[in-house]
Amino acid sequence: MSVTVSATPFLLLYSVGQGIAAIAQGMTGAGTTKLHLDEKVAQQLFNKEFSTQIVDKETLIKTLVEHGANNIQELNNDIKCDCEQFHIEFTHHTGKPYTMTISARNEFGLNELVKDISNEYTINAQEVSYNKIKERLEAQNLSIDEEEILDDDTIVLTVNLD
Repeated sequence: MSVTVSATPFLLLYSVGQGIAAIAQGMTGAGTTKLHLDEKVAQQLFNKEFSTQIVDKETLIKTLVEHGANNIQELNNDIKCDCEQFHIEFTHHTGKPYTMTISARNEFGLNELVKDISNEYTINAQEVSYNKIKERLEAQNLSIDEEEILDDDTIVLTVNLD
């Protein structure tokens, strides 16, 4: 007897419809602040806040490093970093996913950044889940008969229960 387990990729950070609409409408919490680069120069910044489905701090940090973020700072469960021309803050809420706030001088490339981080986090989260499933199966002395990756990146594992 065998059983099939599917791990379907899920969109954790970026919902195309909601994300684009929210960006176009200026998201709640959007505002401007002054950034003093030196005493003589001040530039307007915009801040946009996004809800996410990100819950795992280690996977998030791995994703940010892989994406090329620098100046990554952790304070308790909150994370701040610079990525491309953006400053990003991930705020942790107990029992809830992170909230992401992006600050920059302009929005050029914002959609691509959000989409890229979402895709990379999704891949990393799926990899973590896949590895945990394999470890649990091995701990129960169950073997995988077949592994298949479908066109939509769903991973199908067929497990031998005999």
